[in-house]
Amino acid sequence: MVYKYDFLIIGAGVAGMSYALKVARARKGKVCIICKTSLDEANTSFAQGGVASVTNLAVDNFEKHIEDTMIAGDYISDPAAVEQVVRNAPEQIRELVQWGVQFDRKQDGTFDLHREGGHSEFRILHHADDTGAEIQRGLMAAVRACPDIEVKEHHFAVDIITQHHMGVRVTRRSPHI
Repeated sequence: MVYKYDFLIIGAGVAGMSYALKVARARKGKVCIICKTSLDEANTSFAQGGVASVTNLAVDNFEKHIEDTMIAGDYISDPAAVEQVVRNAPEQIRELVQWGVQFDRKQDGTFDLHREGGHSEFRILHHADDTGAEIQRGLMAAVRACPDIEVKEHHFAVDIITQHHMGVRVTRRSPHI
């Protein structure tokens, strides 16, 4: 049997599912996620801690979060990578919430932030003590609800036939075939 997709994503963790949702939202083509077991068996579900993000600029800022991260990494972390992750975290949190992930909130609806590890501010979003399981639950529900994403469970990527295997010279300037 031959399957044709515009995007083939191998692995169904946070990265695979969130990328699939972003590609589907952009209407770039048909997406397939391949996972060797079932969609709910990714290691994401085992993460218990929370997710760090600047969410309240009245009491926190990106520079403090970057500095906390550099200190925690004994200044061997790549500063450009740290800055990129920290500055993009709020948008990624918004996307997770849009996809149905439910972080704990206070009675007034604001995030119930915690302070952990090397963080100097309350910026850890969490869901009880099973944040990873909640993120995975929300992403799985969004993926399963998306008509532009097909999930192939209990599949392995062994042989992938691409255009260049068929004698077509493919470069970054090649027109979409």
